Amino acid sequence: MLLSELEPGTTVQLLLTIEDKHFEFDTVVQTSHKHHMLFEPIRKDEKILNVQSDSVSVDIMYLRQDEKPILWQNTEMECMRYKHKLYYAAESGLEGREYNRRGAYRLYIGEEIHARIGHGGPDRIVHLKDLSNSGFAFIYKEEIKDVEGAFVYMTYMAEIEENMKELALFGKVVRIMPLEDGRFLYGCVLMKKNELIGHYINQKQMEQLAKKNERFGNTKKKR
Repeated sequence: MLLSELEPGTTVQLLLTIEDKHFEFDTVVQTSHKHHMLFEPIRKDEKILNVQSDSVSVDIMYLRQDEKPILWQNTEMECMRYKHKLYYAAESGLEGREYNRRGAYRLYIGEEIHARIGHGGPDRIVHLKDLSNSGFAFIYKEEIKDVEGAFVYMTYMAEIEENMKELALFGKVVRIMPLEDGRFLYGCVLMKKNELIGHYINQKQMEQLAKKNERFGNTKKKR
């Protein structure tokens, strides 16, 4: 599949590798210009994330329902000004391949939280390990009997755009793994999607980038 076959308005993911760190951001195909496809850039506080660097690698992934995603690797993305607006630009002739994806980006949380595990089960204090658009993982002090396939419900208080908001996590246990310290890790798939989760993950990734580097701001513009 050629990159040019993506229609305006299509949501894709930008998979960024910056100094051996991996980040994922959703963006939208805006239009095409000459030999490039133009995408909405990643912004934080009205500043654009600079992807024009030898230390930054950008892949594009198109997620398809009930089919393997399409991946365009090492797109050499740049910033381009078109009709007085700045976009990310990649060559429209790039060819993507079907990709066996292992899982979504996981945001480390590392906080204790109340959870209800199983139908009519008691509240337990668990350690919420990480969170993604498709699931979450938590650690509990001991093995919980007959928990595989059980439903889990917890509410995580997240600071989103300087406001505290509840992220309702409703999942099903699909993986159990003993840890060396005697505790157990439980992996859950989300049963109900929550758009706030994706928004929160994007926000935290931008904050991590802003702390690590001054990558938001100055960009060389190509016409």
